[in-house]
Amino acid sequence: MLRYNWSIRKTAATVALGGVLAFGAVVEASAWSLEEAAAPYKGATIRTIGEALPPLEAMKKLAPEFEKRTGITVEIEMYEHSEAVSKVMLDLNSKRGRYDFIIQPHRELGKFVTNGHVEPVEAFMGSAELRDPKFKPEEQLYQGLWKEISWYDGKPYGFPFTALTMYMWYRSDLLSDPKEQEGFKAKYGYDLAPAKDWKQYRDIAEWFTRPDERLYGTALQGKRHEALWYEWLNFLYSHGGDMLEVKAGSECGPVIVNSPQAIAATEYYKSLMAFSPPDTLNYFWDDVMALMQQGTVAELIMWNDATYAVAVDEAASTVVGKMGFDIVPQGEGGKVAQVEGWTYLIPTSSKNKEAAYLFIQWMMDYDQQLHQHLNGGATARPDVYASADVQKLPYAKASMDSNEVAKPKPTLPQSSEMTDILVRELSSYLADEKSAKEALDQSAKEISELLGSCAPMKYPVQ
Repeated sequence: MLRYNWSIRKTAATVALGGVLAFGAVVEASAWSLEEAAAPYKGATIRTIGEALPPLEAMKKLAPEFEKRTGITVEIEMYEHSEAVSKVMLDLNSKRGRYDFIIQPHRELGKFVTNGHVEPVEAFMGSAELRDPKFKPEEQLYQGLWKEISWYDGKPYGFPFTALTMYMWYRSDLLSDPKEQEGFKAKYGYDLAPAKDWKQYRDIAEWFTRPDERLYGTALQGKRHEALWYEWLNFLYSHGGDMLEVKAGSECGPVIVNSPQAIAATEYYKSLMAFSPPDTLNYFWDDVMALMQQGTVAELIMWNDATYAVAVDEAASTVVGKMGFDIVPQGEGGKVAQVEGWTYLIPTSSKNKEAAYLFIQWMMDYDQQLHQHLNGGATARPDVYASADVQKLPYAKASMDSNEVAKPKPTLPQSSEMTDILVRELSSYLADEKSAKEALDQSAKEISELLGSCAPMKYPVQ
């Protein structure tokens, strides 16, 4: 079906205005349709790869509609997080061009850009033939999330596949139980309610730790895995700490990962092991999600794209209708959420760049974003969050609140190495091999050496 829209009459000009890209040109009324735009690529096959989680599963269910309308076949490979990343790196480094577009965590973006592995999207967005004039990411997306997840050094390289934040999950049925409320107040001197600060969070975790009843206050993602780093960031940021003293993920600056705030955050984080299951140092995100699905944990910090599997999916969860969600408890850093995202990118080695762009653009449309979000996704579109269907979800407000206070993390080319350093050192601290200060001092020293002269240590090791 043809839709009345605007198409570009002259060559598009891309103009940077105060850090926001404006794709401007003289335009005239015209009809643009996906079918006509895709006609030159009919019969092509585009292949992608991503993490085997509900958002990608939802995309796979949507793809046949795109295939029917365009004649372009979409093949989707799904792997565990680390494997999806490693397979992409192998393909990009080999320049084989197996993947026509990729879905990758945004912390890898700096590496991809500096190695010349991915295409900027300006050429596609400036094409009258490819660009759907109704697609206006500069208006339709959370700008902070788009720039954090899909931009590097002031230039857009893609669009958010998922805009991920972490926030607090808690058992609302336990916190609202009159007997629990009475007992909690008698012991701690204040009302039992969802935690607003870390003292309250710790008190609640202590209160509900009852191993004899197969109930624990919380569960840490303590395995030597990137999940540990991601979870720890929530504590770091909310306590007023950070890794680098910068304002954007693509910037390099002083290393502050061993600041007094960072040490306090790390010591607090470890203190929660006392209220976690004995095997918590072997857990990563899948494990703690399963514990909550089984009703074994009272509260924890977890990803927004996993809430569907706990709060909605009755086939997988025993606590549907018993869950509550809120922003991460506050500390010295105030209201803050760490943002992660998987982003659509088009490799320079792609053999079907234009067809890939058309599919990505189609997936960013409101209808596809709504479907994906309702089936476990995490959209970057505020209008999707505002829809009546999304507002019915028990975690809608927590997601929106977290999106508003999301904090950037490094996307420098060395970001993966930085993560590896911190995972190793945090693991050594949790295993009682080092103190928090020793672990973070070592991290600061190695990160400073890794980044070079742009990243001196603000808190030198004694």
